[in-house]
Formats: sequence, C-alpha cells, structure tokens
Amino acid sequence: MAAKVRLLMLIAMKTLEITSSTEEEELADHDIMTAVERLFATKKGVTAHLIDVAATQGIVMLSGYSDNLLARERAEEIAKAVRGVRGVINQIGVRAIDLPDATLRRDVEEALLQDAVACEYTIGCTARDGEVLLLGEVPSWSEKQLILRVAKSVRGVRGVADHLVVCHVEREPPGSKSEAELVAAIQEMIDWDIRIDGAQVQVTAQPNGGAVLSGVVGSAAARGQTIAAAWRAGAGRVLADELLVVPGALSHELRGDKYRPRSDEDILKAIRDCFRYDPRVRAGTPEVEVRDGRVLLRGTVSNLKAQRTAEQDALGVVGVWLVDNYLRVRPRHNVADHDIQRHMLAALLRDPYLQRYAMEVVVHNGKASLYGTVDSQFDKLQAEDVAAGVNGVIAVENRLVVPTWYATTGGDYFACYVSHAEPAAGKMPGSDALTRTIQQLLYWSPALSGQDIEVQVANGRATLTGTVHTPQDRQHAALFAFEGGAHAVDNQLRVRYGPQD
Repeated sequence: MAAKVRLLMLIAMKTLEITSSTEEEELADHDIMTAVERLFATKKGVTAHLIDVAATQGIVMLSGYSDNLLARERAEEIAKAVRGVRGVINQIGVRAIDLPDATLRRDVEEALLQDAVACEYTIGCTARDGEVLLLGEVPSWSEKQLILRVAKSVRGVRGVADHLVVCHVEREPPGSKSEAELVAAIQEMIDWDIRIDGAQVQVTAQPNGGAVLSGVVGSAAARGQTIAAAWRAGAGRVLADELLVVPGALSHELRGDKYRPRSDEDILKAIRDCFRYDPRVRAGTPEVEVRDGRVLLRGTVSNLKAQRTAEQDALGVVGVWLVDNYLRVRPRHNVADHDIQRHMLAALLRDPYLQRYAMEVVVHNGKASLYGTVDSQFDKLQAEDVAAGVNGVIAVENRLVVPTWYATTGGDYFACYVSHAEPAAGKMPGSDALTRTIQQLLYWSPALSGQDIEVQVANGRATLTGTVHTPQDRQHAALFAFEGGAHAVDNQLRVRYGPQD
C-alpha cells in the first residue's frame, strides 16, 4: 500500500507539471473532495456515512469501512470517475457479516458453479475469517478478472487472495507475439474502445510480452480502462507509471480523430475482436451484421448475461450508434424450472446488497419473474443482474417495486431517498432540487461534463434533451438521472456521431 501511495503522489506531481492552470483552479482539492462525498451520498451501493474522503493534488484517499467488498470497490470506481481525480488510494476496511468458514467456502463454490463462465474451470477455494483464497488455472486475464468478481460478490467475503494462474491454453501466451504485434494489438484495442481517448497514449513493448504505457488520459477511470485494454490484448505484464491523468485531455480538441468515420467492415471486425476477448460472449455463436453503424446481433449464446454483455460490447465500439439485439439464449444443459428458482433464490441471498430483501421468484419455461420491494433503482438493477447470471435462465422479467411518491395524487413519499439534502418525510423532493442533483452528477462526470445536456424535471420525471458524443454517454446520462432521484426518465438525447434526422 505504501508503494501505491508513493506512486500515485508521483503521478500527481508529474501531472501538475503539464496541466493547464485554468482547469486545475476550477477543480481544487476541496471541490473534488466535496464532489466525491456528494456522489457517495447520492449514489446507492456505498456506505457513505462510514467513509472518509480526503484529496491532495487530485489524489483521493478513502478510509473508513464498508459492509461488503463490492461496496468497497464501488466507492473506488465512483471516485475514479470524478473530474479532476488523478488516482485513488483505497484504504476502506470491510466489516462483512460473520459466516462460518465452511459456510463461506460453500457459498463461494456455489457462486462459481452457477456462473456460466466460471463453472467451466476447476477452481480451488478455501476460506478463513472472511478471507477467501482461490487456486486454479484460467486461459486468459479476462477469465481471471471475471472469477475474482464472482468471488467478491458473495456476502461475508472480506478479501480475496488471488492465486489463479493464467495458463493461456486457448490463446497465445505472452511472448509469442513479436513486440510490434503486441503494440499493434494494444493500440487497436485502445483505438476502438469508445471509453478511451488514446490520441495521447503511447505503447511500447518489452521482451517476453511486457507492455509499457505512457502519455495522458482524461480521468482516473480512463487510465484503468487503458491498462485493462493492454492486459486483454495479451500483455504478460503492464507498466503504466508514466501514464498520467490530465483532466484537459478529455477536451474535444485533444481527442484526435477518435470519432472519424469508420467503414462497416472495420466496425464488424472490431466487434468480433471484442467478442473474442470477452469470456462471456466468445463461447457462443453470435452473428454480427453492420449497416451504416447500426449493428444487428443474431445467433445463440449460452446464458442471459452473455446476451446482454454482447450488446454492451458492441455499443462500446467506435462508430456504432445502435444495436438491435436478437440473440437467443440456449443453455448448454437443460435446467428444470424448480432448479432455476432454487438457484436464483440462493444467488439473491448470497448477494451482499440483496440479502436483506424478501423476494419471490417465479420461473416458467426458463423465464424468471422477480417480485418484491427494494429501496432503490440500484438494488432493482442489481437483482436483475444477479438473476441473469444463473445457469439455465433465458429471460428475466423484473417486477420489483421501488416505493416512491404518488406524483399525481400528492401521496406520501415512501422511498429511502438519500441525498445531500434529504427531503422531509412525507414530502416529494421538489423539481428544482432533483434538477440540481442530476446536473451535479453530470457536471462531475469526466465524459459528460461540458456536453450539451439539458435537464428538466416535473413530478419526479426527468426529461433529457440535447446532444452527446456516444450511445454510452446517452445511457450514462439516463442512469445519472435515476441516481439523482428521478422515478422516470424521458431520454431524448441525440448522439452526435450517429445518423442525423
């Protein structure tokens, strides 16, 4: 941890030397710290009242406690996605529910067994005092990250010791590509990833599959995405000490030709490459058609998460403005409805966010319907994501209810609405207050700040108008509106680099 602190502070000092003064005067440490605290209080899934935030030269330091490992990682992800943040030092402790070692080991093993990708590998698991150790071999870095995520998503897990070995049975091992081939593969992945502005990122290779990243990116989140791209492309190790975060790097003038027109043939190849690197998708047989940037997905995949992931993978490719997803879910093995129901209820109970809710699951011909009441849109989406990950399920109908005010009748406000200015019980938050909250979320987003987005709120319904750069920006703006407290969103945003009416 001390080495990481020194590294991040060095990055901050180097970044300050090349950053324009105007941007940094606007994003003072106190403002960044306040923004992170406000986002923790507004967004769900974070124990905001237990976390302390400090900022020095754009490096955010998080301390305190969370009640589960996912909340700890979510806090770091939120902080990294704040304008002006150059890095995050995460010292949040985890005070998870106490479970017997045997119970925790059983729950992690069951979670791995029920995941459509993790179940394909022999993973050893031990548990002691909330710490889980994973052993085994996986074919790529991507599978390794997926398996670690599954283990971290189990209630009671305080930490995961990673002893997974990437054996590259199915893929080329590090060092098998020439240095030029590795550099080209990484640069291509960065170029096609819509989240990364790679015009100022330089890639060099080292012997035996090493990759060195340098240059500047616009946010701490983009820095992490750039490093991940190098790992996915097949690097055996990644050095990124000289990859700096400069908020001004997100300005349109510095994006280079990121959004230049791409041919349908090139977009098609990029999507297929994304599928090949994604362990959830590549086991299926998705068919891809591209016409004027509009993507059509057909064919079959083995699980519902793969169907949804394929759509998001395609939307993450530069040049894609719309995806029509007609992928069919065809599980490798038939699973009886009562077994799907049993496994889904167990998965919901294992989830650290959802364990406290009483939910009903009804399954018919592989389609699962969720019933019950949850406190937030975040929990509702989390439940749907957990249900989609259960083997054998082919569709999920999310009928979970998030209690809210009756906008037309003036009824009581029932939702657990947490924000910087919590409303009085029984009163609906005013439209002006909701508008300000959503605008704050947009302002502190590195990708959305400065884009042409207008927000109007009436009776809890947010209407978004204007123009954004990408389909992902459009999705994220709607998500921010929900996170800001809107109970419905009318998303009229247009995509700048898509077809114009």
